[in-house]
Amino acid sequence: MSMEAAFLFPTVIFIYYLTIMSSLLLLTRCLMSQNNYVICARTASFSMGGEDYGEIVYCRESTFNKEEYALKRLETAAKMYIAFHPDEGRCIVSGSGVTVETKGKSKIGRYDCIKECVTVNPVNKVRELRY
Repeated sequence: MSMEAAFLFPTVIFIYYLTIMSSLLLLTRCLMSQNNYVICARTASFSMGGEDYGEIVYCRESTFNKEEYALKRLETAAKMYIAFHPDEGRCIVSGSGVTVETKGKSKIGRYDCIKECVTVNPVNKVRELRY
């Protein structure tokens, strides 16, 4: 009986260890993906608050830089990841939206995450549907 326990318990403990570690890595990947999406959505929502612009205005500063805002948020979030620290973060602002990318390596593999958000003007959408 003790011989069986000597083989069985280490095997069971190792399986628990693998399950917990894979769960933590999956959690980190999900958090990174969600964080990139939230940063992308917030960056796309900022506007200068022009006339007849119906989007929620979070910032009215004339010197607001969307890329700089997104990169600061990515740097702050990179310190909070458990098993992944991104080496590179980029924000690409185009006329139709915002793209946020993070790239990096961990001891297990490479993690790349790209999220895109489209900037929508609700006032124009309502006007298109009404008229």
